[in-house]
Amino acid sequence: MSKKNSRVYLAFYFLLYLSSCHSPNRQQTNISSNPATASHLEIHIIDVGQGDCFLIITPSGKKIIIDAGNTGRGAGFVLPYLKDHNISSIDYIIASHFHSDHIGGLDEVVNGLGGSTHILSAAFDRGGNYDSGAFRDYIKSIGDKRKTISPGQMIELGDDIKMKCIASNGDTPGGKAYSGTDENALSVVLLLKYRTFDMYLGGDSNSAIEPSLVPYAGDVDVYKVSHHGSATSSTQRLLDCLKPEVSVITVGDGNTYGHPNSGTISRLVAVNSYVYQTESGAAVPPPGKGEIANGNFLIIADGYSYTISGSSLVSKTRPTDSSQAFACLTGKHSRQWPFLFLVSEN
Repeated sequence: MSKKNSRVYLAFYFLLYLSSCHSPNRQQTNISSNPATASHLEIHIIDVGQGDCFLIITPSGKKIIIDAGNTGRGAGFVLPYLKDHNISSIDYIIASHFHSDHIGGLDEVVNGLGGSTHILSAAFDRGGNYDSGAFRDYIKSIGDKRKTISPGQMIELGDDIKMKCIASNGDTPGGKAYSGTDENALSVVLLLKYRTFDMYLGGDSNSAIEPSLVPYAGDVDVYKVSHHGSATSSTQRLLDCLKPEVSVITVGDGNTYGHPNSGTISRLVAVNSYVYQTESGAAVPPPGKGEIANGNFLIIADGYSYTISGSSLVSKTRPTDSSQAFACLTGKHSRQWPFLFLVSEN
């Protein structure tokens, strides 16, 4: 591309975003949930009660499962959900850590799909061993597909989608950050990126390791709230770094842990994050600051905007930080600049 054409293209891009930012009557765009017909990334939040389960489907059809709730939830909730979506194999399984409310259902999912041959690429976890029946069942089910994920490792999913590990087993790209035995602090922490859309998934990581993650995190659009919104997670320093427009809390009604903690919700709201919860749990966001899905819900991203919907939710489309064009000129949303200048370098 010539320098002249490059400047024309950049000017057009500037005017296009400028008009989208300043149009007071701009309508939200409905995004199709069918990745076969458009370039959309799907993030399914599967309600497994007090536990985690995420299904990610890329535009070209790659499928990733992160956790699968407690024992019984894999067979009772996750497998039926997969079958309802005509899913018979998984490209990647990721176990965030070895507590049973995260890995208890994974063996049920793998075995229900037909065994480890239905894991097409790998089953990633933090490595090492853990003394529990749920762990032994998980290890047996995944067999030789088990791989240890390392800090700095990038999982390339195609379609301009990447998943980067920034913590695992207490390690970060900068070295050992936590040397204790708290399983929560040993969680695998991931950054999911699709074009200008970013999501942080931290398992049950907590204040023992969160300060060490700040240099590798950065501003995101969606924050999967760590440890179900516990009082010892989502520290102010991490939230000031993430600046999430949306926070997702996976939690079960009637849980005995006090999740989510009302103080954690207050911190999320204070950084202007809109909170979505699978269930009400021990606390709910203030009116107008969040919603309770009362079940599964869905995030669909086209790389420049994302829609959150569910049967009990008000469907809403939001632009990503980087596509909010010239609010970006204030310096708050700086991630769009490398993209803009990349266009003009040729």
